[in-house]
Amino acid sequence: MNLHPRYRRARRRAAVLALAGVAACAGPRVVPERPALAYRAVERAHSDSAAALAWAVSLDVDARGNIYLADRTVVRVLGPDGRLVRSIGREGLGPGEFISVSGVTLLPGDSVSTFDFNNGRLTVFEPGTSRAAYTVNLEQNQLFPPLRVWRVRNGRSLVAVYEAAYGTFGGREHGRRNAVVRLLNADGSLVKDSVLAVPEAQHMILHNPEGMAVTPFGRMTKIAFASHDRMITAWTDSLKFDVYTVEGRHLKTIRARYSPPRRPILQQERDSLVAWLTSGGWTAAPRVWRALDELGVTTWPLIQEVVVDDRDRIWVGITGARGEPNHWTAFDLDGVRVAEVDLPSNVQLRRLRGETAWAVETDENDVPRVVVYDLKPAQTLAMSRR
Repeated sequence: MNLHPRYRRARRRAAVLALAGVAACAGPRVVPERPALAYRAVERAHSDSAAALAWAVSLDVDARGNIYLADRTVVRVLGPDGRLVRSIGREGLGPGEFISVSGVTLLPGDSVSTFDFNNGRLTVFEPGTSRAAYTVNLEQNQLFPPLRVWRVRNGRSLVAVYEAAYGTFGGREHGRRNAVVRLLNADGSLVKDSVLAVPEAQHMILHNPEGMAVTPFGRMTKIAFASHDRMITAWTDSLKFDVYTVEGRHLKTIRARYSPPRRPILQQERDSLVAWLTSGGWTAAPRVWRALDELGVTTWPLIQEVVVDDRDRIWVGITGARGEPNHWTAFDLDGVRVAEVDLPSNVQLRRLRGETAWAVETDENDVPRVVVYDLKPAQTLAMSRR
């Protein structure tokens, strides 16, 4: 039967409204089992041997794709192809020198902001040079330096995380205390104390005498930043994210609608940790076994890392099964899974912009190298192989 176009449009409209009514009656939107976008990581470049990297704890990228990497006592600058271009700083206590640089951030205009925890100071270098423009002592008016520092408000303010000084552990009290987040001016002076408090990292507490030992099994709080200087915090034992302003105002809680399997801690993994901690002779195996038992965890942390990309997608590295890749899943700010990619278990994602990812890979001797990946939609790769 031929219908006038006017009636065909009316029928289509009625069908759409009917489907909308069915959806409304069906309750909340059902999240698909798989996200809408699945990527495959294709290596584009990696750092060359000339970089001789020893440590890779912080990484940032400028608009031209140059990579700035914190590498103990220097900042390595790599080209987009991974080739070593130059180094910034050197070992020492003077201006522009580092004991252990643990943070690097690009500022507007490509000035390089660095943070050295052991020196307790922040140093800014002029663009394209190794010349220190100025240094800020972050131990001033504080009992001890912060563990981590981020630049906010276009570099005009700092967000810093402070944990309680170690020395007395208070028995089982350790592991239940909070780290304090403070808002500072660019010169290190205090704007607001206790912007928020987050659970401090879990460590193993050794007894007789008391001491502390790090463990890969302990949970910790991850902090990342989205656009408009929004802080996103996550405890690594769950897929719950809290969003705050830099002044500490709570904006929302995101509960991701996704329940991945947890990786159990195997006996051989516990044995390996005890052997490593006792190999130098500074502690005895019974102390470590007791500390492990008191820690009381039977699974690895659910999340390895949290990275927010330039689209405000929250990427989390889900701990994979032994020998399997880590599954990186992205959530939007409503907790919906929107993308995913698998990376080898020895690769940690550090930055994402568009479909480019920068990561750090470590070999069996813990020697790092930087890897640049192109993220290709899986269906595109499938078509290209035909």
